[in-house]
Amino acid sequence: MWRRVDSARMKQATTSVILILIGFSGFLSAQERTEESFIPNYAVAGSYFSWGGESDVENGAGTFQNLEYGAEANIPVFMREGFRMTAGVKYRHNTFDFSGAPLPFASTELDLQRIDIPINAWIDLGQRWKFWARLQPGWASDFDNLTSDDFTLSSLALLSYKWNATTKVAFGAYYSRDLGEERILPALGFIFEPGPQLSLALTFPRAQLVYAPSPDCLISSQVLLNGAGWNITDPAGGSEDVDLNYRAIRAGFGFDRRLKGPVWGYVDGGFQFGQEIEMGEGANSVKLELDPSPYATTGIKVRF
Repeated sequence: MWRRVDSARMKQATTSVILILIGFSGFLSAQERTEESFIPNYAVAGSYFSWGGESDVENGAGTFQNLEYGAEANIPVFMREGFRMTAGVKYRHNTFDFSGAPLPFASTELDLQRIDIPINAWIDLGQRWKFWARLQPGWASDFDNLTSDDFTLSSLALLSYKWNATTKVAFGAYYSRDLGEERILPALGFIFEPGPQLSLALTFPRAQLVYAPSPDCLISSQVLLNGAGWNITDPAGGSEDVDLNYRAIRAGFGFDRRLKGPVWGYVDGGFQFGQEIEMGEGANSVKLELDPSPYATTGIKVRF
């Protein structure tokens, strides 16, 4: 019988935190944008397709490949001076293709899906202070057999402070109930913008450097953790669903270009390393450690 492991949950919590931090780096960088800034606001909608190159399992037992696509849209619910609220939907689909891997992954193709409902509120607390609250229920599963363990919930409360004309910091707390376990973790961020064409975002453990040679073009480099977790039907045929967790570190470069009005197209790519896939608990757990592989992503974003 498969059960869940605390270490796997903590690693998934780390992944969830990173995804939230990616969002709040956008929240920080979007604060008090001026027309002089070449770097646009954070995307409020978009879609993408991501290809992960075939990677060998480190002990030589098979290969793994990951294909992913997704879409997100947010709409304003309430907007007035000093207070804004939005609601939206996020959809993500991953296809994990295993070939020659050990059980329970042997010759298995997994279709994994995640749906989230993000609700965001922003409050201006003065010239220097801003507050952001986020509530995001969701479901992460193969949707073969929906149970309460497929339900996820995360929330975030952040204060941002404009330190000076070039520097913003943020701090707060992150709550998660991914796959049934509750946890509260700290969240920290830092944005440095020395000029209208350059931005450095450090939202540990993510780092991104962006350069805008013109208002219609962005060049970026980044290092970040990628991955997610799902509750799925046991591929080995067990009677209970199991937790599946995937993690990788991605390092690469990106290029964004305005297509028309608020619509941007983008591509990015590089290498992913430190890849792991884990399922199960204790002596019954199975972990695959994967060799580095290339990745590439393309999509569109809508920015206002």
